[in-house]
Amino acid sequence: MDCKEYRKRYAEFTESPLEKEVWDTPEYESWQDHGFDCGVCADWHLEQSVIERGHKLADFPCVHIAYHSTKTCEEHDDPWECPDMTLAKISDDEYCIPIRDGGSSFIEITHCPWCGIKL
Repeated sequence: MDCKEYRKRYAEFTESPLEKEVWDTPEYESWQDHGFDCGVCADWHLEQSVIERGHKLADFPCVHIAYHSTKTCEEHDDPWECPDMTLAKISDDEYCIPIRDGGSSFIEITHCPWCGIKL
């Protein structure tokens, strides 16, 4: 599968819940493999998620920070309470990795943990 086909099938293969008749096919497996192997399409996929959440990529230093800091949880309103949140925004241009010790501890980061861009 190439990048054009990957993007073309995005809506079909990211529908939730995805039916077994869809995910149990060679086409879906090929789509997934391409997404894992192609960094450009992997980042594009993250960008689509950010857009679907109602955010603009231009408001963030990179797609990875945008994706992880706009993630929400159905179970927890506060990202500090959710063990699945890997990144939190602490100001307009500061991000951190929450420490799950029952308090509000965090490790402030100055670079994206995924791509290394300076924040």
